[in-house]
Amino acid sequence: MTADGPGPSRASGVGAFVRARRTSWERLAELVSRVDSGRLSLDEVEELDRLYRRAAGDLARARAAFPGTDAEGYLSQVAARAYGALYRRRRGGLGAALRLARDAAPAAFQAHLPALGLAFAFLAAGLAGGALAVALDPLAAQALVPPEVRDAVAAGHLWTEGLLSAAPGFTGSAIAHNNVSASALVFALGLTFGAGTAWLLFANGLLLGAVAVHCLRGGLGGPFFGFVAAHGPAELSAFLLAGQAGFVLAGALVDPGEWPRGAALAARGREAARLLAVAVPVLALAALLEAVISADARFGAAVKGVAGLGLGAALWAWLLSGGGRTPR
Repeated sequence: MTADGPGPSRASGVGAFVRARRTSWERLAELVSRVDSGRLSLDEVEELDRLYRRAAGDLARARAAFPGTDAEGYLSQVAARAYGALYRRRRGGLGAALRLARDAAPAAFQAHLPALGLAFAFLAAGLAGGALAVALDPLAAQALVPPEVRDAVAAGHLWTEGLLSAAPGFTGSAIAHNNVSASALVFALGLTFGAGTAWLLFANGLLLGAVAVHCLRGGLGGPFFGFVAAHGPAELSAFLLAGQAGFVLAGALVDPGEWPRGAALAARGREAARLLAVAVPVLALAALLEAVISADARFGAAVKGVAGLGLGAALWAWLLSGGGRTPR
């Protein structure tokens, strides 16, 4: 890049400007050239956005101070290519769904494993707290276990037996609606800087731990664990993904880095939405299993356990091994 126009002072000014900024412009051009190959990592996508914003500022300066120079022309070209890479219209339909499953969702999952660990910690703390509370003091069940569950256990049967009296499709839809609503709330409460997400994860774990120990104390441990074996692993996995997504949102608010908080929230929100897009169909499948298999005594505990653990293992294996081509 050389300077055009009269005057040594102008030429020296352009030269100093180019020397100070050229490295970041060339890095931006390199990232733009790799966009079509789909080989950018999530960190590189963020770097592309950051360098584009800086280049746009440099372009405004070049147009004001050095109009007509090669520096202005080069910057115009690079900034236009970067803008097209960042903001061009995305393809939708089946191709978008396949890219989500193959690349985007696993990549977002792997990029935010600390958020998953945080979600697991709060859920596990609730499970342990509920279980210990009822194990050490049976009267704690009065506060932690719902009345209909206590009444059913006192009568010597599980409260789940009523699931078979309704049409499976209707029952499955109602369960899926409840589960998806709860998970969406866990995700959305990430906007409370993560406090609401943490509380819901802990509270749901507290309930599950208390109910499990209450059933054990009532002599219904086998039927209870047989009931949750088919759908429990998938349901808990999806709930953890919703919690991970909530903490991704919270991270953008707590530590936006060098981005403006709104821009960080928008970027992290897109990644979190990919995680929720995985959780919703998994919850729908878990609801179907709960309505059709979990409450049906014709399916033995071993069959239910194999189905539940197999589904959960397949989900985690896909999330951990996918994302070979990182989304653009």
